[in-house]
Amino acid sequence: MTMKPLLAASTAVMLAGPVLAEPQAEVLHWWTSGGEARSVAVLQEQFAAEGGTWTDMPVAGGGGDAAMTALRARVLSGNAPTAVQLKGPAIQEWYEETGLADIGAVAEENGWEAVLPARIAEHMQCELL
Repeated sequence: MTMKPLLAASTAVMLAGPVLAEPQAEVLHWWTSGGEARSVAVLQEQFAAEGGTWTDMPVAGGGGDAAMTALRARVLSGNAPTAVQLKGPAIQEWYEETGLADIGAVAEENGWEAVLPARIAEHMQCELL
């Protein structure tokens, strides 16, 4: 089986921006406090600077549990967000349950392997079935 990066974090949306014409992304995340909120604002600003429209969907509380509840409700209603903050085993679980967009070609084209530390990559990729 092959390990491939899948759409799982806003950084993926940021790096995918150049390959899309006027990209639009609704981003569900739980980066809501202090420095987290400031950091996601930087990502949002960069996405806008590259011609994208970022619709922010922050969900506070529960260390991400509330966001996962919101995500599940959105997916089940047929209204999934464009991008979502996922990490670790949740990436594989969501891939197996619903399928996630394969962004392997974007990752390869932009050399993510060279800049993403292996210890992080092993937790932020999915084994394609």
